[in-house]
Formats: sequence, C-alpha cells, structure tokens
Amino acid sequence: MQRMRPTFVVVGAGPSGFYSAEALLRAVPDCRVHIIERTAAPHGLVRYGVAPDHQKLKQVTAVFDEIASGDRVFLHAGVDIGTDVPLDEIRAHCSAVVLATGSAVGRPVGVPGESLRQVFTSAAFVGWYNGHPDHAALAPDLGVSSAVIVGNGNVSLDVCRLLVRALDDLEVSDIPEPMLKEFRSRRIREVHMLGRSGPGGVKFSFKEFRQLADLPNVRICMPQLGTLGDEEWAGISGPDSVRVVQWLKANATPVPSIADDGRLIVNLWFKVVPAEFVGEGKVSAVVVRPSASRGGAEGEAAITIPCGIAVSCVGFSCRRLAGVPAYSPAGAIENDAGQVLGIDGREVPGLFVAGWAKRGPTGIIGTNRADADETVQSLLKRLPQLLDDSTSRSGDLRALFEQRGVETLTHADWRALDHVEKTRGEARGKPREKLLSIDEARAALRGPLAACSDDVMPATSTAACSQRRPSSVSEGLSPYMRA
Repeated sequence: MQRMRPTFVVVGAGPSGFYSAEALLRAVPDCRVHIIERTAAPHGLVRYGVAPDHQKLKQVTAVFDEIASGDRVFLHAGVDIGTDVPLDEIRAHCSAVVLATGSAVGRPVGVPGESLRQVFTSAAFVGWYNGHPDHAALAPDLGVSSAVIVGNGNVSLDVCRLLVRALDDLEVSDIPEPMLKEFRSRRIREVHMLGRSGPGGVKFSFKEFRQLADLPNVRICMPQLGTLGDEEWAGISGPDSVRVVQWLKANATPVPSIADDGRLIVNLWFKVVPAEFVGEGKVSAVVVRPSASRGGAEGEAAITIPCGIAVSCVGFSCRRLAGVPAYSPAGAIENDAGQVLGIDGREVPGLFVAGWAKRGPTGIIGTNRADADETVQSLLKRLPQLLDDSTSRSGDLRALFEQRGVETLTHADWRALDHVEKTRGEARGKPREKLLSIDEARAALRGPLAACSDDVMPATSTAACSQRRPSSVSEGLSPYMRA
C-alpha cells in the first residue's frame, strides 16, 4: 500500500501553533500542515492576550501570516475541536496532531465570594478588553472608584495600567469600541495590587513596572511602607526585583488615599492574600490577611479594602479537551518533551503538545519557538512508526469538515477579515477594529470591504485599495520580531 504523504494537524493558531507548523515544514519537506483554530481569527495570545497598548509586540503576527501563506499550510478557523469534530476523528485523518491550545482558563483564587458580580479572573477580564469572543459580553462596570487586583505579575500590571491609563492613550489602541465605551465611563481613582511575596519577590519585570509608574497621572504608594521590616524587603528573586526594590525605596510613599495633586493612586500591598470577597450580590470590598510567607504575622488583624471591581491574576490552566487523557495538577497536558502521556504514563501515539498547554503559562512569545522545536523533535523521533501506522489515512480534513457540516474560514478569509478590521480601525484612528464573533466575521466576508482585500494592502483612504504589497512580511520589524 502506498505510504501517505505526511499530514500533520496543529490545533491552535497562536504563537506555539505557528512555530510548531514552521518547525514541521522545515523538518519534513513533503509534509502538509493543517492549522485548526476555534475562533474566527488566528494569532491566539498575541491577539487576545497582549495588552492593547503594546502594539509593537503584535508585529510578530506578520511572521505568523507568512507561515500560513505557504502552499503546504491550510488554515481552518472557526472549528471547535471536541464540539464540531471530535479529536479522535482528527487523529484518524492524519499522521500526528500537535495540541497548541494554550491556557485560556483563569484560575480561581479559592476564597469565598468569588461568585459575586464584579469579581473576574484575568482570563475573562483581559479577554474582554481584547475582544475575545468568549468574553466579549462580560460587561464589567468601570464606573466605580476603587479596584483590587490579586497578583503581582505582568498580567496584573497590564490590568492595572489599563484601569488608570489616560483615555487618550486607550482611544488609539485596538480595544474594541464596545469595550472603549465602558472605559470612557471609568471613574476609578484608586487601584490596590495584592502580592503574596515581598517587594523582592515580585513576578513582573522592571520594564513593565516603569510603564505603569511613569504614567504622568499615576502615583505609586505603599500603605505598608512604615511597617515592612528589613527581612520583608529581602528575598530578592532576580535583577528585575533588585531594580523594583530600589525604585520603591526611592520613590514610593505610604499615602494610601487619593493624592491632593489629583493623580490616580496605585497601592502596592506585599505579603498579603485575599481571604474573602464581600458584598451583597456585588463585590464591595476584599478582606486581606498576611500571607504564610510573612514571618511572625499570624496574629495580625485582617484588613478590609473597599472596591467596586476585583480582578484575580493568579494564573491560567488549559481548557479541557475530550480525547486528551491526562492533565497535571497545574492544568497543563501531561507530556514528556511534548509527547502526550496517558493516565498510566505511557505515550499516546501520534498526539503531541506545545506551548502553554505543554509547560504552563510561562515565558514570552519567543519562548514558544524553542518549545515548539522540542515538541517537533519528539515527533520526528517517532515519525517512521507514525507514517507506517497512518498508511491508510486520507489526510483530507476539508472533506471531514464538509461531512460534519462545519463551515471553516481559510487563510484567504483571514486576509480579508484583517483588511476589514484595519480599515474599520483606520476610520477611528486605531490600528484595527476587531470583529467580536464568528457571525460578525462571516457577515464581514460578505461585505464590500472584504472584496477589496485579497492580495492587496489597505490604502491610506478607506475608500480605495492599493496594489502595493511589501517585499517581505517581516519588512520593518525589529530583528527580535523577525527571529
């Protein structure tokens, strides 16, 4: 029997998915790679996780689009594996599957009151202001005076920065208009960030911290400044922490209330954890207590911090997928260097994992390239046997989707949608105006803007299209982004 041409499926069109596809295309010259994406648009974490005011980081999507434009790559967006098509059926049509589904579920804090209105996980809140279809209808109320953020990592800083950043800055970001409407009604004057560790154990980078601290309308305060002892300033976890501690000692003030100069207050609390979210149907305060790491603090009284909204930024875990046999306690897929393992610890033939679904939500966007390379190396070691086992498989996913009645969006469709979003954004002075659902995307594809998109770039006027295309999609990117 004739051996099947190697056909691989990557589930998830985020950074780890595209880097996995790139590694497979490079290692197996005659292979085909199908990328399946649950939402209407590719780019995953870059589109739905990177802060709207960090547009330079989003330039890496040009690299992803270059990968997707190859004649051996096929994008199938708008397909929910496990709902539209079972994972086992996908596996039965190809040589191997790489799961690159990310960690899209926010972890709960695990204290009473989390079900109150106005208490959100970071996955939901960040997904909302970035226009993720799962969270576009979240409707938080920002017309409150005080907010609490649980956590002291970079996601916490992103949330805090967007809650206090000047509206003029947000208006030129890619926050969708329905979300911007809520930001325009913002009345927040004070934000409290709660950290389990001391100042030397913060998880955010100094660069990210300065982006918050340097905002002209913001004042950084430390309500505990006079009570933290030398040992509680110790425990430096790295170079970034050294610089954060130096900055706080030189610049932070203990004033915990609204400053007379009218600036917004960001209060940094250390070695505390939330004990309870309280309120009548809607959060009105967070009760905090000393964390276990704060020596000798067991007898200290709890502190009640009033707030009208609370966002917990304490981590992410995988969205569970039927057909994946085992997950770690932290919420990642059990694996050995990317080879998926079953409950019994044995390899699941032809099933691999990359990115956050593999290692958890750590690292920067570029970290996913080395991670994907490791997974593909694991796949290549097993490829001869995988090809023998998949001799009779068709590799025809389009036929499978048609049989299932699943209407997919191709890379050409995405190019059209990308043009629509950018044209709509240009009219508002923004990088893009995102489409917020698969139904909006399909409707846009039937509209006039989409018809002016394929193989062209948007002109400076929204009424016309230019025939000029860049000589390379990485033109104008920094060396880091081209890497």
